[in-house]
Amino acid sequence: MSTVISHTLDTAQELENKLASANPTNLADSEAVSTALEAVGAVLTQLNREDLMSRDGAMDVAAANVRGPLVTLSGLKDQLTEISTRLATLADIANDVDQVVNGCQTIFGL
Repeated sequence: MSTVISHTLDTAQELENKLASANPTNLADSEAVSTALEAVGAVLTQLNREDLMSRDGAMDVAAANVRGPLVTLSGLKDQLTEISTRLATLADIANDVDQVVNGCQTIFGL
């Protein structure tokens, strides 16, 4: 169990670092990042406690405290998935626009 805790701690710390260096471009994204940072902070706190308690055999004590932050992070994952889908669509549209512009420039000698 301590290997799982250690790996999850490392991953959560990496996520916190990435979120801390994110540069949201609008208020909604900024609020989402801020909320996610709070949730990851709560998760890190609980994981650190779990790591200490696992050595004492008291693993169940902090489980309730991590449920809320995990719900928040799951919501962030859903939001990021939606954003990435939109970005992929926009990239496809930009590529199509580029092809039309290049084609017209070639056809009409512009």
